[in-house]
Amino acid sequence: MAPRRSWANLPADLVAEIARCLPCVADRVQAARACRTWLQGVLMGPYPLQLPWLLLPHQSAAALPPGATRTASFFCVLCNRTHRVAVPNHTGGARFFGAYPGGWLFLAYGQSCGHGLINLRTREGLDLPDEAIGWGGLASRHPIFIRVAILSAQPAAPLEGCVAAAIVTDLTPRYFFGPPRITLWRMGSRLGSCLFQFEAEDVIYHDGAFHFLSDEGDLLVCWPEFQDEAPLERLQVRQEIRSMQGYVLNNGARYLVESRGELLMVLRVQPPEEVTSQFRVFRIMQEQAPDDDQAHDVWTELPALDGRMLFVGRGCSRSFEAADFPGTQEGVYFLDDGSFHAAPMICYGYGPRQYGCCNNGVWSGPPDHVRNWFPGQRPSTYSSPVWFLH
Repeated sequence: MAPRRSWANLPADLVAEIARCLPCVADRVQAARACRTWLQGVLMGPYPLQLPWLLLPHQSAAALPPGATRTASFFCVLCNRTHRVAVPNHTGGARFFGAYPGGWLFLAYGQSCGHGLINLRTREGLDLPDEAIGWGGLASRHPIFIRVAILSAQPAAPLEGCVAAAIVTDLTPRYFFGPPRITLWRMGSRLGSCLFQFEAEDVIYHDGAFHFLSDEGDLLVCWPEFQDEAPLERLQVRQEIRSMQGYVLNNGARYLVESRGELLMVLRVQPPEEVTSQFRVFRIMQEQAPDDDQAHDVWTELPALDGRMLFVGRGCSRSFEAADFPGTQEGVYFLDDGSFHAAPMICYGYGPRQYGCCNNGVWSGPPDHVRNWFPGQRPSTYSSPVWFLH
């Protein structure tokens, strides 16, 4: 009888081919741990795009015993499994409020303060502003609570070339219960460079500018302008309002996502005190009335998703093609973000903090069909779910 051959004796290029058949990155990590040969093969790559993971917060952030490692639960759409992944111990109890490709997560260590950015791959951490400059200049600093943030580019050195934008709540008592505000800053600055009012529901960086979406469907486009030698806190912002026409329901969350080179608006239909039942997707078209000399931007509803997989989340929505991921389906993939408008609960904890975590899933339609993920998930005391972008 011929001697049994060890799996460790497989050529590295053959191991690489095997690894390419594993759609989930967690499975490839496990394969790499088998032995040195498999590690070398797995590292050869390249690998196809990875769909976002859903980070599911625990019910509470328990204190760790000495020497223990903190873990978080991530749900993978591709393999339909939940993975437990080690995360930095100091992230326990932090509120997550966004993500950026490359493994970055936005978080607030103090719920409404201690804002930061952390990379779960490299463990690199960056500080974000807890204050923004008001109309009075540097002498007028307003404490802010960041609802959602986004970057113009990877936060790599030199940081000054990366600009961030955020939808915030002004914690100054006279403004706290007012409409949300927006601010922009150069990464590395500890102050938001400007602070102005806009009823924003979402923000995206698209075509060289930040686009803020209002609760009525209008767009505020902001182009950051600065000179390299200017102080970090000095950032000029050129603005333009794009008033959109066309009938769009004014209830439900709204998201912006770039898909196939164009900007889409996704409307979430969710009756009060109920779970998500439907999504509607719109694109920007130009229409001109017979008696009007000028064309106007109009939100026009798409009749079908046409193979799109839209992962929606404020500040971190992404579009993929179902054809690139065998076994998947087109649809709108969503998470529980009902706490976006719950500033009093987050900032002052009126009653125990309760972040909903059960209204996640995928909508495929029309016709409408919603498949919920983790419908029995209990609320968390520290964060809502968030997408993790590989």
